[in-house]
Amino acid sequence: MRKLLAFFFFLPVSFFVQSQEDVLQNAAVPWIRIPADIRASGMGDTGVATEADVNAARWNPAKLVWLGHTTELGISYLPYLRTLINDAFLLGANYAKRINDESSLAVGFTYFTIGEVELRETIDQEALFVQPNTFTLDVAYGLQLNDEISVGAGLRFISDNQQTPDDLTSDRAGNALAADAGVFYRSRLRITEGNDTRWRAGIALTQIGTPISYVSDGPESPLPSTLRFGVGRDIIYDYDSMLSLTLEANTLVVDVADRSWGVGLGGEYVFRGDLFLRSGYYIDTASNTDRNYLTLGAGVRRGNLLVDMSYLFSTSRVVNPFENTLRLGVTFSFGQRFYHY
Repeated sequence: MRKLLAFFFFLPVSFFVQSQEDVLQNAAVPWIRIPADIRASGMGDTGVATEADVNAARWNPAKLVWLGHTTELGISYLPYLRTLINDAFLLGANYAKRINDESSLAVGFTYFTIGEVELRETIDQEALFVQPNTFTLDVAYGLQLNDEISVGAGLRFISDNQQTPDDLTSDRAGNALAADAGVFYRSRLRITEGNDTRWRAGIALTQIGTPISYVSDGPESPLPSTLRFGVGRDIIYDYDSMLSLTLEANTLVVDVADRSWGVGLGGEYVFRGDLFLRSGYYIDTASNTDRNYLTLGAGVRRGNLLVDMSYLFSTSRVVNPFENTLRLGVTFSFGQRFYHY
């Protein structure tokens, strides 16, 4: 019963049933706006203008050329609605590689499920057990134009399989193709007698693609096409320590009912390139949302292994699906290590 309630009331519904009134739709597959990125989730979900890592392509493919190693492989695990159920999660895997000094390539996979769900219309009806799941497959490319500016683009295949009976939701999986594009600016290091500094800025348009339909010859729902932009500043105290601050904003760019502005402020303190302390705050302008929260995060690098974790404290009256949940990620780095001063 708890899973049944979670399915109908907490899972971000990835389809829209058109009523007889002329109303705006909700965006399809809203879960793909959740960052399967533990570093970013510890910094108030900022990622379009932050320093690059293996998850860069999901935020802004233009950042890929600034990878810290020749090759990186990252895996992230985000438990979902852990206070209600124990087998719902978001899983992300990304592989990024520097092709040469001016270009990089990345591929990624994301999988989302709430586990096995029991469905029935009456207490006496025989239960139907289903396992809704959705996934994406990504490929992205980044190109450096000069010492300060890079551009990037990506393609994404989306499959949203509700696996539920006709009278409840859909009769087939919804599939779509989407594209991302972005620009990233990273200024030259300004060296002074005090702290050295550098500016960062990024803008990206993501999830631009085909609408999704879950019923044969039925209504279609648009993808959650999103515009993100932000600015950041690095303050380098000495060879051992650096503080990065980033301010970002985002909004849907399709004409849907759930449009609002989200703003994230994040910070990351780096010690010797191997210890990371993070914090951030995210706020949404919607009147009734779970997207108002404080985040904390940390990371430790040991050789070619980086372990990241993050935690969320909701400041909204609406239950956040990641409350009371520790999110974990690991990144394996191979080849040469780059220090982009």
